[in-house]
Amino acid sequence: MRLDFKTALRMVKAAERWAKKVAGFPCSIAVVDASGFPLVVRRMDGAAPATLEIALEKAWSAVVFEIPTLLMSRWLDPRNVGEIIGVHAFGMIGRLKNRLCVIPGGIPIRDEEGRVIGGIGCSGVPRGFGEISDTTVSQAGIAALYEGED
Repeated sequence: MRLDFKTALRMVKAAERWAKKVAGFPCSIAVVDASGFPLVVRRMDGAAPATLEIALEKAWSAVVFEIPTLLMSRWLDPRNVGEIIGVHAFGMIGRLKNRLCVIPGGIPIRDEEGRVIGGIGCSGVPRGFGEISDTTVSQAGIAALYEGED
């Protein structure tokens, strides 16, 4: 599998469809390559201006740490500091030139061998509870990797 502009655009379009038809919220969606460089970034009509940068930061963070930002969000839970994830967890929040985003909604994109080849991030679904969240919008984009052309 190769992550190129055409594939990234297909992912963003699929995520946008899900955001509009299922979630019912305008969002911003970003797909970045393995170095965190943006391939496609889109802000849906009506999405809050801040969502664009947040979607990029979520995608970038998912690539850099090679885990979904949903898992990173656990760094903010004081019960996890120490033996579980290390005492450095809170220190990570202010690092990486303020690009690190531990808000759920970013997912690494992996190839057939499990290598991270990019990331997708979404921002704009308020509250994000249950089956409708920024994460599920990003998952719709990931699903597009395994579907035919649109």
